[in-house]
Amino acid sequence: MKNTLLTFGAMAVSAGLMQQASAETPKMVEMKRGGFDCKVLHTVGEAVPSFTSFNINGNESSYVPPGVLDGMGAYEVNPWTVRVFVNHELLNFDGYSYNVSDGMGGTFPLTGARVSFFDIDKKTCKIKAGGLAYHTIYDATGAVASDDSFLANDFSGFSRFCSASLFEPLEWGDRGLVDRIFFTGEEDGGFFNGVGGAEWALDPATGEFWQLPDLGRGAWENVTVLDTGSTETVAILLADDTSPFDFNPGAMDGDEAAPLFLYVGAKDTAPMADFPARNGLRGGKLFVWVSDTGEVLPSEFLAAGSFLAGKFVELDTTGGAPSEDGNTGFDEFGNPTQGTLWIRARALGAFGFSRPEDVATNPRNGAEAVLASTGVDTYDIIPATLDGADTFGTVYKVGVNFNGVDAAALPGTTEFPCVVSIIYDGDADPARALRSPDNLDWADDGMIYVQEDKAEDDTAGTAEPLFGPGAVNECEAQMVRLDPNTGSVTPIFQVDRSVVLDPSSIGDAVDNDAADAGEWETSGIVDVSTLFDGLPGSVFLFDVQAHGIDDQDNFYPDSRITDGDLKEGGQLIILTKKTALEAALENRLSSIQRKIRQARRIDNAKKKKRKIKRFRRQQNSISNSLGTMF
Repeated sequence: MKNTLLTFGAMAVSAGLMQQASAETPKMVEMKRGGFDCKVLHTVGEAVPSFTSFNINGNESSYVPPGVLDGMGAYEVNPWTVRVFVNHELLNFDGYSYNVSDGMGGTFPLTGARVSFFDIDKKTCKIKAGGLAYHTIYDATGAVASDDSFLANDFSGFSRFCSASLFEPLEWGDRGLVDRIFFTGEEDGGFFNGVGGAEWALDPATGEFWQLPDLGRGAWENVTVLDTGSTETVAILLADDTSPFDFNPGAMDGDEAAPLFLYVGAKDTAPMADFPARNGLRGGKLFVWVSDTGEVLPSEFLAAGSFLAGKFVELDTTGGAPSEDGNTGFDEFGNPTQGTLWIRARALGAFGFSRPEDVATNPRNGAEAVLASTGVDTYDIIPATLDGADTFGTVYKVGVNFNGVDAAALPGTTEFPCVVSIIYDGDADPARALRSPDNLDWADDGMIYVQEDKAEDDTAGTAEPLFGPGAVNECEAQMVRLDPNTGSVTPIFQVDRSVVLDPSSIGDAVDNDAADAGEWETSGIVDVSTLFDGLPGSVFLFDVQAHGIDDQDNFYPDSRITDGDLKEGGQLIILTKKTALEAALENRLSSIQRKIRQARRIDNAKKKKRKIKRFRRQQNSISNSLGTMF
């Protein structure tokens, strides 16, 4: 990762982005502490300029991205442009249809989840272009998909692309991936999909989209690449955020525990190796985390500062009889389903995390990652309270010892030592500062930025609300900054439910969930500070999923925010940290505005006029300084 510019340059970048936000689209978030501000880049329902480099859907001059914006990754296209990939977390049958190449000169249609790209001008911080991010799909065998039969369950499209990550080649000097890759997974499984979702890799250089069958089937929230210490191998940590599901007849219904997975593979250096193979994403091994002392439940591993020593143990991924819907325990290509992997993981004594969600690599130690476990109240019930042991959620640190595993050692490797520690325990925090941690990023400033997504309305036994009236923390869903060393939490912003927008319609949008606290969420947080020449932890991208802005055709027939089109409302937003100088000037400006209000109450007319005139000059001077500074 490249270093940032001088301090004043970073200050100008940070505040310059915000200076353009005046009189622009209202933002769906309300800023809190932490010294940040933000600007809306895109609101669902708006069109963006389009070009046809990867677009085979005609020669349209504009592109209207669907809603349910989610995981993101970004890279620098040139010194003036940042390209951002954005997931759309649509079910396979949602959204308008689009076309991809069939590999034979024709196309075939898909619906459902997809990945868009947005090109952002670094100087103006405006979207210059956008479109579909891929044109060709490669199935689990490495063949070009010629129709939608590569999808499980006779689906008509991808399902629920959730969080995401983008990694540059050779992230750790001479180690890491060979190519730049955008990873995204289908967060689909359980009762909704007996096969489980697949993990996918987008090649930004070609617009080709590859299935990664050796990473297994699961409700993949996200993956993150780790540093193995070897130039020959790659490692990927995978988080299975499953829907309520129970593959074990002896366990309670609604079990939402899932193991933590690790994939390790050797890079294929053959000249004809394809994209997955040369990046070590084909033919590797899958592992699950097992405690050395036998713990398998969150109730056996609690409290911030606690840690468990364990290891990633190799998982049996032997295939079997293919089936379209997973009824044999294997998918249509004969690979184990999500359920089969779970059963095999349980047999190894894998720890069951309470709905694992997002993962991100420590930018200062490539063998470490952070894991958010959102928590649920239907798993690992405490007899005394009837609450789930991990209802409010937990944030873990995962540290793996790869011992510099190289390609020669990998065939004989069966385990990797790994220590898991608790950074934050939501159930043990009486202030409920962080609830239902979901998406996150470990930023270059060393801090972890975590977004909330309400997993439960209240606790199962004691009926304590997690969000809204009656909750200890009544705020709407927040993003917070979490210190990985102390566990301290600083709120950055929360969702603003009063901003209800539908640019596709002439009517006023309606929040169908207005009465339900915590129904909206933010997602996709990613640190893009270096791409915008900012100091570490100073510039981020995130999005808003305004879940209540749906079915708008019930109110206005012209709206495109419907299940079969754009699905739901939301925004893409850039977040920047205020510099010390900017904050000082703004504080001074606020102080002067207070003095003007006080001066208006002076009885003596001449004295009042003189004071107000003096304060107005000071106010104008500071306002001009803020304006010309950027």
